[in-house]
Amino acid sequence: MRWLAWVVTLALAAALLAMGASGRPGNVAILLPPYRVDLSLNFAVLLLLVAFVLAYIALRAVSLLLGLPRAAALFRSRRRVQVAGAALHEALMHLLGGRFRRAERAAARASEVDGFRPGALLTAAQSAQAMQAYERRDGYLDALPEAARETGALLQAQWQIEARDPQAARSTLRRLSGGMQRRTQTMRLALASARALNDHGEVLRLAHALRKHHGLHEAAAQAMVHGAALGLIRQAGHDEQGLQQLWKSFEPALRRDPQIALAAARAHAAAGDAAAARALLVDVLRAPQAEPAALMPALRGMLAGIDPGFVAQAEGWMDRWPHEAQASFLAARACAELELWGKAQQYLNKALEQCSDDERRLRGQVHAALARLHERIERDEAAQRHWRLAALDLTSDDSGSGN
Repeated sequence: MRWLAWVVTLALAAALLAMGASGRPGNVAILLPPYRVDLSLNFAVLLLLVAFVLAYIALRAVSLLLGLPRAAALFRSRRRVQVAGAALHEALMHLLGGRFRRAERAAARASEVDGFRPGALLTAAQSAQAMQAYERRDGYLDALPEAARETGALLQAQWQIEARDPQAARSTLRRLSGGMQRRTQTMRLALASARALNDHGEVLRLAHALRKHHGLHEAAAQAMVHGAALGLIRQAGHDEQGLQQLWKSFEPALRRDPQIALAAARAHAAAGDAAAARALLVDVLRAPQAEPAALMPALRGMLAGIDPGFVAQAEGWMDRWPHEAQASFLAARACAELELWGKAQQYLNKALEQCSDDERRLRGQVHAALARLHERIERDEAAQRHWRLAALDLTSDDSGSGN
């Protein structure tokens, strides 16, 4: 339908032009002595229009002719960009496909255009690294423009970690700008180097930061945080003041973790501060999701210097976990520590009743505690009976573990 619209438009224009021309009978006289040229007004107007069109076409032709060198240069430039873009694409495909020599050659061609130079040189460097052509790789990195130097340094740090040189990788990463160091990939590389160097404090910081920004899988981050915290506790050794400062630096969620609390409590106990060790485990046991079976066995060995308030707390745990033999055993040991023999025997008997068939080792320990209690109150016959029962349970548990 478009051609029909054009035909109608041209017909209308012709009709209007004819109507306009028919009402103008004037003449135009052109005097060129000794000549005189007489033209009708309509013909003169038509000649002017034709002259204008011809002049416009002539000027456009001259302009195009003068612009041919520039157009040719622009065409060549665009062609170079297209060729370089295709070469860079080819280099990336070869790199991902494992054809490293081809990737390097294609990237070298692409680097001849300034706009593609940084990416092409980085691609060529990666290809040379894959072929262990380290001199060519370093040459590509040295040829990088200033704006791409930090990206090259990031790649270099990754290669240093792969080459098991974490100290060099750390030095490379620390030379980066602050904004570059906050990037996820930079923190991942820094985390890898810190783990290789056993820098537990840095591992803890970076794992927390990456987990916060979803740069690390939750399970992996949790495992790294645990390992770093345990490593820091081991490094603190028997330094009681250092242990206290370290514990305060941990996040609340980490301080409530049973495994971390157990390690810190044992470190405090080894440093001679049983009260601080107990305080850590008691604080964890107050949590709603506390695991008495995991914490109370260690707490039983840290009862030196307790007061009656701890006994009351242990009895409260018996009410909180009425079917937990560990809670009754802990209360019994606390009573025995304060020489409350009657209560201790009562709680030990209750612990025996609560022990399941799978808890033979715990039952053997309870029998042994009852044997020692009876020895203290001079009931030798009962003590001997519990020693025999303890030996049976502990022996059968050891043989079962061996199987």
